[in-house]
Amino acid sequence: MRFAVCSFTRRALLSFEVAALGVTTVTACARPDTESGDAPAGRRDPNRPVYTTTTGLATPESVLWDPTRQLWFVSNINGQAPEKDDNGYIVRLGARGEPMDSLPFINGADEDITLHAPKGMAIRGDTLWVADIDALRGFDLTSGKQVASIDLAPLRATFLNDVAVGHDGGIYITDSGIGFDTTGALTHPGQSQILVVRNGVPSVAVKLPRQSAANGIAWHPSRNAWMIVGFNSANIFEWVMGATETTVLGTGPGGGDGVVVLGDGRAIYSSWADSSLSVFVDGTSTRLRKGLNSPADIGYDPARKLIAVPLFNENRVEFWSIDEAPVAPTVPAPTP
Repeated sequence: MRFAVCSFTRRALLSFEVAALGVTTVTACARPDTESGDAPAGRRDPNRPVYTTTTGLATPESVLWDPTRQLWFVSNINGQAPEKDDNGYIVRLGARGEPMDSLPFINGADEDITLHAPKGMAIRGDTLWVADIDALRGFDLTSGKQVASIDLAPLRATFLNDVAVGHDGGIYITDSGIGFDTTGALTHPGQSQILVVRNGVPSVAVKLPRQSAANGIAWHPSRNAWMIVGFNSANIFEWVMGATETTVLGTGPGGGDGVVVLGDGRAIYSSWADSSLSVFVDGTSTRLRKGLNSPADIGYDPARKLIAVPLFNENRVEFWSIDEAPVAPTVPAPTP
């Protein structure tokens, strides 16, 4: 598979830690087009992504499908994940992964926008909500203009990660509670927790085990509960709104990042621990696909059953068909 090579320097961190990348410019990725694996369904190679995109990406962390506008949003850290450097940005991709903007749709480098290291995203109404270290940013979906900034630092937020909108209208944000020392080693200065913003007012919804580093979050309609994966834990957590603590549904390979729940009740989540996508159902994790280096916060288009996987360390987004993914034997449950 061909992909563009972007100019960057890489610092190796310990296992399951967020990689720190220093990217020179957005235009370092020179490849203008999207690689496509399109072919008649019966002839498509299941070991090749349906689409692959590299253009304009710099440390892509999260991908979100907008079914109304039929496009993907991709958040780009463009630097080091914990740093407040105001150079993060968000680009839009067409349904087939093709770039839509010659300049970032939302750009922290603009004077009227603050965006340091954008990660998870969610849509409520006409606003795109974005996790940004210790603040929740809101942007107009049509113009890209910043319309809100909610400071979550007073709640001890240190590493906001994923965002989801609840059926109650609240905006739920995971806080991994992690940080990094001068050597790049993972630390836990904050609390692994889920925060919620209602009517512009933030509060703590629930706390998870401190070392779990809460990451991906998704609503599970059939269970009437939230599903959470931890970056520093092999556990798959569940939280029923109103409960004072989470429960453990099962385990997986660990290093959990993004998670989505499909219409049939299965959950798909990404893992840095074994560079994989796994499916979780009835308490059991089964590996769906391996060979995905640094798979971050995944997106999902249910109409096409298409999973978008941002490869954090490779400045690439790959789009995989769920129907075509071969199912491997069940992943043995490691000790949490």
